[in-house]
Amino acid sequence: MNRWKGLVLLLLLVSASSAWAGEEARILSETIQLQVADGFMAEEEYYRAITEYLRFRFLFPDSERGDYALLQIGRAYLRGGEYARAARNFQTLGERFPVSPLVDRARYLEGLAAWKGKDLARAKGVFGELAAQAPPSDQTPRALAGLALIRLEEDDPEEARETLQRFLTTYPDHTRAEQFREADKKLREYQVLPQKSEVLAGVLSGILPGAGYAYAEEFATGFMSLGVNGAFIAAAWAAFANGLEAVGILAGGIGLPFYIGNIYGSVLAARKWNQAVKKEARDPLYSLLDFVFE
Repeated sequence: MNRWKGLVLLLLLVSASSAWAGEEARILSETIQLQVADGFMAEEEYYRAITEYLRFRFLFPDSERGDYALLQIGRAYLRGGEYARAARNFQTLGERFPVSPLVDRARYLEGLAAWKGKDLARAKGVFGELAAQAPPSDQTPRALAGLALIRLEEDDPEEARETLQRFLTTYPDHTRAEQFREADKKLREYQVLPQKSEVLAGVLSGILPGAGYAYAEEFATGFMSLGVNGAFIAAAWAAFANGLEAVGILAGGIGLPFYIGNIYGSVLAARKWNQAVKKEARDPLYSLLDFVFE
């Protein structure tokens, strides 16, 4: 293995040093350099691949394949979880190679990187531009699917459905059309999901400690809250009933944060229940529109 690595390195050095010798030598050295970088990419050695693509750009700054190198650098950063760097490289490709056939692909991946990096505004902007292109590009269907999922992530199922309908109207015969129809059906179900009222959960626990937890189906926490708060309330009441005002005030003062926490915790429990229900409903939608991430 080391012998082969040494041979590859020797070839790279020879090809780089002979770049001045003519067009044929230049093309050969570009090809070898990209093959090495692509090899690391295929082996999921993303940061080593980035180094080789950067070396390619340094050795051949005027190469016609510079757009490909930038695209691959961005893809390597994206797969490595460096979303901001990935988005910058995709953006740079469009700026330096505005007529490249890879521009639309780079723009889509820029939106995907921004989305994964939680920059939803930028992702929606990029996907929106691709979706509005006339004539549409090969990336438009993915951009529309991405927009739908982002709007769902923002808990706006109505806008998500509108985007899916736009896809079906524009691409009725698309290979993914049936999956989009199924996704639209599930979005209709999503819009009528049962939800717990956070206000009601708080009010219930204000009236009877732990009741809001029980409403949010956290029964064990509800019983514990009832027991703890009940103990403080009983201690304070008994102290006052026996004329021990100082003890009663102390018990009430210590118990008050538990009482307030019981109300606030009940609100959070209802919110958590709602989020869990929505997540369970969203997961099949992500599966149906998984080609967004291909």
